[in-house]
Amino acid sequence: MLHLSPRWLSATNLCFLSLCVSLCVSLCSGGFGPTASRVQGQEPAASGFPSAPAAPTLPVPETKPAVPDTKPAITAAQDSKQYVDFARDIAPFLEAHCLSCHQGDEPKGGFHVTDREAVLGYITPGSLSDSSLWTDYLTAPSKSTKEDSLVMPPDGPMPMASLALMKLWIEEGATWPTDFKFGNQAKATQRGGSVPVRIYRAIGYFHPAIVHFPIALLSLAGMSVALSFFLGQRLIPFAYACLVIGALGAVVSAVMGWSFADIRGLAEWSTMISSKATEKESNEFFHRWLGTATAVGGVVVAWMAYRARDAEGKRPGWGWKLGTLVLAMLVGMVGHQGGELVYGDIFAKALELFSR
Repeated sequence: MLHLSPRWLSATNLCFLSLCVSLCVSLCSGGFGPTASRVQGQEPAASGFPSAPAAPTLPVPETKPAVPDTKPAITAAQDSKQYVDFARDIAPFLEAHCLSCHQGDEPKGGFHVTDREAVLGYITPGSLSDSSLWTDYLTAPSKSTKEDSLVMPPDGPMPMASLALMKLWIEEGATWPTDFKFGNQAKATQRGGSVPVRIYRAIGYFHPAIVHFPIALLSLAGMSVALSFFLGQRLIPFAYACLVIGALGAVVSAVMGWSFADIRGLAEWSTMISSKATEKESNEFFHRWLGTATAVGGVVVAWMAYRARDAEGKRPGWGWKLGTLVLAMLVGMVGHQGGELVYGDIFAKALELFSR
C-alpha cells in the first residue's frame, strides 16, 4: 500500500485546488484568453463578469406627415341656408293648383289659400309628419282609390316635382314672408266709372267661355287648308268662312283677355321687360301677347283671303293659306298656355296619371 506523506498531500491538494479555481474562472468568463471576455464587442464588467447584453432596438415605424383636411367646415349660416323661396317656388305652386277654388267670396270649404295664417295653421314647420297639409291633403290617396280622401286638388295628388318643393319648404321651416301678396291681391278691382269702362271690366269674366270659339274656328280653318292640298278646292270656302269668323272672335276674346287680366290682378303687360319675372308671370306675359298677335294676325290673314278671291268665288292665293296654317299653330300654343295658367302643367299631370 502506497503511503503518501502529509506534506506532499498538502502541496498536491493546493495545486489541484488552484487548477480547479482557474478552470472555473475561465469557464465563467467564456474563454481562456484576455479577449474571450468580450462578447460581441462588449467590454467586461469591472467585477470580472460580463455585463448583460443590451436590449435590441426596435425599428421606429415611419410616420407619414398629416394630410390637411381640405373639406371646408360647414358654418352655421350655411347649415341654415334655405333653398326654397316662397315667392319663387311655393306661391306659383299654390296659384296653379289651389287658387282657382280657394279664393273669392265663397271659397271651397271656406278656406282661402291666400290667407297666410290659415295655411300655416295646417303646417308644423320642420316636421312633415305633424303637418296635416302634407299628410291629409297633399299626399293623401286619390279619390279614385278612396272616396272620402281629402286629397287636394280633387284629381290629385299633385305632380311629384311640385310635392318635392312643398316637402323641402316645410322641412326648412315653411317661411312665408308677411308682406307677400299673391297676384290677385296685388291690386283691388276698381269699381265705378263711365259706362264703357264698366262694360270693359264686366266682359272680362266672359273670356274663359268665349276664347274656345276662335280656337276651334281657326284650328278648323288651318285643317281645311291643309286638306285642300289633297282633296282639292272644295274645302277652301269652308276654310275662308272659319277664318273670318275665327278672326273676329279672336279680337273679341283678346279684348276680354286684357280685361280679365286686370280684374284678376295678373302680371302687368310689361313685366318681362321691366323686372325679373317668375315662371307664372312669364306664362302670363307670353299668353297675353301671343293671344293679341293671333287676333291681329287673324284680321290680316282674313283680309288677304278676301283680296285673293276670283270671279268664281275661289281663293287660290298662297299667302293667306300659309297664314292660316300659322294661325292654327299660334292659336294652339295660346290655348295650351291658357290651360296651364288654370290647371298647371297639363302634360306633367297626364304623364303622371299614365305612369301609375
